[in-house]
Parts: sequence; C-alpha cells; structure tokens
Amino acid sequence: KKEKKEKKREREEDPDKAARKAAKKAAKAAAAAAADKQDAPAADVPAAGVTFETFDAAPFSAAVKALLTAKGFTAPSKIQQHAWPVACAGRDAIAVAKTGSGKTLAFLLPILHRMEARAATPADESSAPASSVPEPDALVLAPTRELALQIHAEADKFGAATRAAAVAVYGGAPMRKQKEELVAAHGRRKRGAATGTVVVATPGRLCDLMKQGSLNLRRCEFIVLDEADRMLEMGFEPQLKEIFGALPSSESGRQTLLFTATWPKAVRKMAASYLAAGAKGADSREGNDDAGEETGAVKIFLGEGDGGDGAELAANKAVSQRFLHATDDEKDKKMYDLLCELPEGSRVVAFANTKRRVENLAKTFWDFGFGTVSVHGDKKQNEREAALKKFVDDRCPLMFATDVAARGLDIKGVTHVVNFDMARDVESYVHRIGRTGRAGELGESVTFWNPDYDKECAPALCKIARDAGQEVPEWLAKYEKTKESKQWKVANAKLTAAEP
Repeated sequence: KKEKKEKKREREEDPDKAARKAAKKAAKAAAAAAADKQDAPAADVPAAGVTFETFDAAPFSAAVKALLTAKGFTAPSKIQQHAWPVACAGRDAIAVAKTGSGKTLAFLLPILHRMEARAATPADESSAPASSVPEPDALVLAPTRELALQIHAEADKFGAATRAAAVAVYGGAPMRKQKEELVAAHGRRKRGAATGTVVVATPGRLCDLMKQGSLNLRRCEFIVLDEADRMLEMGFEPQLKEIFGALPSSESGRQTLLFTATWPKAVRKMAASYLAAGAKGADSREGNDDAGEETGAVKIFLGEGDGGDGAELAANKAVSQRFLHATDDEKDKKMYDLLCELPEGSRVVAFANTKRRVENLAKTFWDFGFGTVSVHGDKKQNEREAALKKFVDDRCPLMFATDVAARGLDIKGVTHVVNFDMARDVESYVHRIGRTGRAGELGESVTFWNPDYDKECAPALCKIARDAGQEVPEWLAKYEKTKESKQWKVANAKLTAAEP
C-alpha cells in the first residue's frame, strides 16, 4: 500500500512521467526492432556501388513514377542514382554534391517510400501516434525560408502520390497558421488517412515550436539536413544540437541523411556527431575523415576532386565564367550594356553585397525600363515570395539579390548570374554562379572585377575558372600571383558568414 501511494504521489507531482516511460518503452522496442533488422539477412541493402539508373529500378510506387514522368524527368540524376538505393535501405548517408543536382528528390522519395511501406504493414500499438501534440514522422531541415518552401512544394506534390502529409514551418510567417497545419496533418496521421507527416523546417522556427510544446520529435524516424554547410555558416549549430537532443537516438533506428555542397572540417564533425557510428561506409574515400570523425554512414561524393578540403571549390562546368574589368563608376553602364546584349527570354540573377545597394540597383534598372525585383533579408516573407513569383513568371526577369538568395533558390531557367559586387569569399562565389547551369542546362556567369579592391580574389578566380575548363582573360591572369586574403584562399578555405 505504501508503494502504491508513493507511485500515485509521483504521478501527481510529475504528470509527464507516464508519457516519458511510454516513450522510453517505445524507443526500446524500436531499438530491438532495429537490432533484429541488422541481424537479419540484408537482402534489401544494396552492395557497394549499386545504383538505380532508371526509374523502373527504384522501388517507388507506380503513382510516384507516373508523377516523375509527368514532370518531364526521363531518368534519375547522378545523386539520385547513388542516394536512392542507400536511403531506401534505411542506411544513414552523407551526400556531397553540387547545387542543382536533384538532391531534393534524392532524399524525399526514399522517405516517402519507406513511410508508405511502413503504413502497409501491421504495426504494434507503440508505433501509433497517441499524443494530441503533433509528432512528425520525418523532418527536413533547411537553412532558409526559400529553400524550405521549395522542398515543401515537392514534398506536397509527391506526398499526394503516397498519401503523406507535408507541412512547412519557417520564420517570417504567422506561427498560428503553421500550428494549425501541424495539428491538421497530425490528425490525418492518427486517423490513418496519411502514411506519415513530413515537416520541412528552418531551425529557428522549429525550436520555437518545440519550446512552446506545439511539436514533439520523439517519434521522428527520418531526419534530413539539407545544405548542412550553409546551416553551420549561418550559425545554426546551437539550434541543431537542441533539435537532435529531442530526436530518438540513431541506435533506436532513426535514419539520418546529410546533404551538403561542401565538405569542410566543421561539416565532418557535424556528421560524426549526428550520424550512425561505426565503420566507414562503402562509398567513403580514404583521407576524408580526421581521427575521431568516422561514421557508419555511406558517403557519396559527386563533386570534382578527391573529397578533401578543396573539393567543394569546384565550379559547375556547365556554367561559362566571364570576367569584366569594372570600377564602381563603370558598373552601372557595363550592366546596362550587358543586359541589352542578352537574348530575349533571358532570366538574370544579379548579386550585390548590401541590402541598400540591391534596392538602389532594382530601382535604377526599373527606371531604365527593365522588369526588376529585389530579394534580401529585410524583405518580409510575403514580399519575398511575391518577388520570386514575378521572377519565375517572367514578369520581372531581372532579380537583384544579396547572398541570402545565393543558396537554396532552385529556379529553373536562370540563364545568367551577374556578380555586380564581388562575393565576400570563395565559397560564396561558387554558390552564386551555381544558380545557373542547373539540372543539365547551360548557364553563364559574369563577374565585375574592380581593380581597386578585388586583386586578392584573382588567384582563386583564375584557379576555379581553369579547373572548370574556362579560359582566363590575360588582364586577370596578370594578378594571379597577388597574395590571397584568408577568405579567398582556395586551399583549405574556411566558411565565413556573409551579411544576409
């Protein structure tokens, strides 16, 4: 009797204790299931080097394959060929690939497939969401609102083909509406009307929702870090630690997929912290991991180089790099002449380094008769979305932007990128020009080089251009032996934060 009274008192003092016990029990059950799966014959785990070179080779449903065909895809992209077999088998994976390589569907389709397959098999009571608090099955983290919205758009389309619910949560938009969407998706999942819930989130807004008790990650089975390098660059490491602290452990069967355009030491340490521990994956390359930074994840390197510190600096060879000698006083005139030379139907993204300069340029060239929009960190979310829509619809085919738009924007048909101001560091340059030449298309970048303060960039620009098979103008090559700054050092470059 005394023992019963003691337990009753504990329950009254700590009402969440029962929930924690249930969660712990569920985690143990999941861990046991994961152990059984590892002990079982690995018939569904691809051998090293296995790829899905056609849609028919992938295990996706007929509805998903039909949607791929309807969207105009004829075959998987390189990253999809390598990532699909690994992710469909439930393995953790690290994918290092250039932007515009089709990575969104590389991680989305395997997750949707696994949720659909899970829903088709009988489950025990512990796997059914009983809480009234939204508990997503899959979480995709993205560094920017724009990227989160683009990923959500794909998750929504392909989720409809697999009966999965998709919700986007990001800063700069009303939190109340996002909470309502989370609750609605959770309700569908509880009723069996959805195979699972995919939440696409920016780290800051996700942490806010968690702190308010509006979302719980204890049952999340799939986690994707998209543009992991960019998240670290933007200072999201504390939020990532908080998020992973709320997730089930990798030992309980959680699957983690990390996608990044670069592979610096900071990202390698992140991978070692959050991905499955153990021996190196079948696709790993020797020399890429420092001591203590090994993971059991399969590593997929599709960039140029050997996957070391400098591999991330390879520019897309589908982008023709052009350089123009221009002082600040000459830039407006040269920009005007350049725009007048471009063929009809061109779509241009021009980068400047400050928000004020972006706004001034957009106004100046609007007055010149060009359809312009501007995108930068001071824009409200609805203003940014409206600007992007005008750009995509070709109503305003000239976009001026700060580096907030350099990563994450996946807009088809960008024909030209202009670096009106030189990028602040070598990585930013590579990612800026990567907005064109995507998904198998050709593109052109034009960089205004100011002799007054861009000399230190010359060695890196020359190397990046030559490595991509481009010719370097003689006037720029003369400055090739200029001492590089820390930010523009190609060898062992460090990620640096740029003003949004």
